[in-house]
Amino acid sequence: MDPQALLADLDDDQRRAVTTESTLVAVIAGAGSGKTRVLTRRVAHRIAIGSADARHTMALTFTREAAGELRRRLLGLGLTDHITAGTFHSVAHQLLRQRWSDRDEAPRTIIGDRGRVVRDLEVVTRNVGRHDVDQLLDELAAAGARGWSPDRVRAGVRRGDVRSTFDGELLAEVMAEYTAEKRRRRLVDLDDLLSLTVTAIERDAGFADAIRWRFRHLLVDEAQDLNPLQHRLVELLRGDHDDVFLVGDPAQAIYGFTGSDPSLLVDVADRFPGVEVIRLPVNHRSTPQVVDAGRFVLESAEVGTTIESARTDGGPPVVRRHDDEHAEATSVASLIAATDPDFVRTGRVAVLARTHATLEPTRRALA
Repeated sequence: MDPQALLADLDDDQRRAVTTESTLVAVIAGAGSGKTRVLTRRVAHRIAIGSADARHTMALTFTREAAGELRRRLLGLGLTDHITAGTFHSVAHQLLRQRWSDRDEAPRTIIGDRGRVVRDLEVVTRNVGRHDVDQLLDELAAAGARGWSPDRVRAGVRRGDVRSTFDGELLAEVMAEYTAEKRRRRLVDLDDLLSLTVTAIERDAGFADAIRWRFRHLLVDEAQDLNPLQHRLVELLRGDHDDVFLVGDPAQAIYGFTGSDPSLLVDVADRFPGVEVIRLPVNHRSTPQVVDAGRFVLESAEVGTTIESARTDGGPPVVRRHDDEHAEATSVASLIAATDPDFVRTGRVAVLARTHATLEPTRRALA
């Protein structure tokens, strides 16, 4: 790889993030500012100039789609060596599988949907209504992402610092029975993959040393969405090495309901003394009118942003309000029907929604 060629299409801020000699770096990357490009070019550039080794590099992100995109871009840059790029859960699972194999332990089966186990628990069938199980599952997921024990949940609900629609004693009992059932059937859920990895690193110095020797260069994408367990895993993987590259944007934090904590980036200078903070304030994706609308929303929510558009002017965004989801769905369908028919035939119309549930009325209206 030609180090200079890797920089050719970057703006000044992106180039600084890719080439800085600091190894402890936090990049605050606003929407559309090229954070994935910067992260992958950072990996490639360091390897090209010899300051990092592909075999000792780990890049962590949140979704399988994002991990796949990271791998595709790295391959496109000519990086065919064995860089470890994956989600927090997939990498933790990889580490645990190796640990189980080294210790001659039988591997455990991953539960893709914890609801299949929780719904059959005696304490749930006896005390939780059929329509309340989804809420219960959400609260179990939030507790798991924070690494809370049943005792912590019980006491927290009693004190009022843990919000729950259930009695604290019941929630704690469900957690304890769920944990016992998983242990009995040798099952683990996604949160267990993280907590088991964290526990193994904390308690087994040899395991910790081996992991830190193997992964000397750590990069974390979407760092604003780390939950407490993921925070802890990053800290343990880092050890006493200051070779961490964080990329994210507190203004884009969307997983608070699962326990994510954007303070890792907000307070990054306190958490990582000596860190170099680099900001990417230029949006290369959206027109100035769209960026201005987004900035207005963020400022209204008292979330600051300095993002500016590098694009030429476009039409102003149109905001429409409706009385309910059915009126909204009808309006969306009417707008699409009124567009150029070629857009519909070629699939060049998209409807984006916050949740699957809000899409259902739109599907019906379109049909």
